[in-house]
Amino acid sequence: MNKKISSSNRSFAFVFALLGFSFAAIAQNSECKNKIVAFEEFVQSNSYDQTLYSRWKELKQQCPTESESVYLIGEKILNQKIDQANTAEEKNPMISDLMSVYDEHDKAFPNNKKGNRISKALLLYDNKTGSSKEIFAFLDKAFKMDNSEFTNPNVLNIYSELLVSQYQKKETELTLEQVLEKLDEISEKAQSELKKSSLVKENLSLKAQTEKLTSQEQSNLQNAKVSANELTLVMENLSARTDKLANCEILVPFYQKNFDKNAENALWLERVSDRLDAKKCKSDFYIKVSEKLYALSPSAKAAYNMGIISRNAKNKPQTIEHFTKSAELQTDINKKAELYYLVATTYGYGDKVKAREFAKKALEVKPAFGKSYIFISQLYANSMKECVSDNAFESKALYWLAAETAKKAGTVEPILKKSADDLAAKLH
Repeated sequence: MNKKISSSNRSFAFVFALLGFSFAAIAQNSECKNKIVAFEEFVQSNSYDQTLYSRWKELKQQCPTESESVYLIGEKILNQKIDQANTAEEKNPMISDLMSVYDEHDKAFPNNKKGNRISKALLLYDNKTGSSKEIFAFLDKAFKMDNSEFTNPNVLNIYSELLVSQYQKKETELTLEQVLEKLDEISEKAQSELKKSSLVKENLSLKAQTEKLTSQEQSNLQNAKVSANELTLVMENLSARTDKLANCEILVPFYQKNFDKNAENALWLERVSDRLDAKKCKSDFYIKVSEKLYALSPSAKAAYNMGIISRNAKNKPQTIEHFTKSAELQTDINKKAELYYLVATTYGYGDKVKAREFAKKALEVKPAFGKSYIFISQLYANSMKECVSDNAFESKALYWLAAETAKKAGTVEPILKKSADDLAAKLH
């Protein structure tokens, strides 16, 4: 009997202990919330000085897991102190503190999605602290583990720069093939981000033609333009770095080996097609990649590549078909006009009616496209050889039409004025 009572008492004691712990935790939790709210209000009304720094350190020590804002505010405070430091002796302790904040943030909130590994790498890179090997290690790990946060064009550029630099200086154990694989992965990420930015830019630019954008949409459009420009530069740098490491004899077998597993990956096919095109690796494999890309994703660029392949094969009907398709898919008015002009010159004097039709299409897209006026003028002039008339007035009228058309080129595009006037003078 006594044993049963004793056991029951121990159970109740354990429950009360648990309840006591829970109430204490709730009280602690509530206290931390109040402290964080008070600190956030204090931050808004005070500059980032030593007092703020001291209060933040105390808060972080007392409430390390209550809110991410403890770490986000701390990051701002420490960055401010790093910027204000005049010497390396003043700056380095703050850099060390901030590196620790990033680690503590990840430990307290492991799913924070703030890309702290990337921030650590940039902190060391921007302040010329730490070795390139250490910075690369942070970026390499982040690329594998925090890929969704790996969107900053500058970071993508630094990552590829350090990768190639370490390989060229023999500071890495990576083989050439492994380096090319990593460059390919970085390229795909940059390419994917570029597609996103370009899509936002195109959609909002089209919308702006028919209605007024909201302030948020205008901001999104501007950000998309900046991002697209920066990512385009990143892609160019990646291509240049790849070119320095590999020629056609290396690239073609490298991509051939990876073709089967990427045969349905439009981004990969587009990148390989562009790279082989830039290096002038015009092999049967290049044709295979371009044909697969066009079948999978018939974009303006893919259609253009097929047009070039058809032209090299002297297949005029297919050349015209692919260049026309490329023009129809193209959204950039300058490129669209150039493509219609390319179709017109492909028809050439052999089919003047079609040639004139597409030259006029170029002018419909871009009225200030002087080359089309010059080409149409040349079509008129060439027609005179086939339409010899006994009527002097008719012959003179055709010459006049050709001359006036040539002059229009210089009117709409001043850079062509001299050549347009010279052509008109010959036709009078």
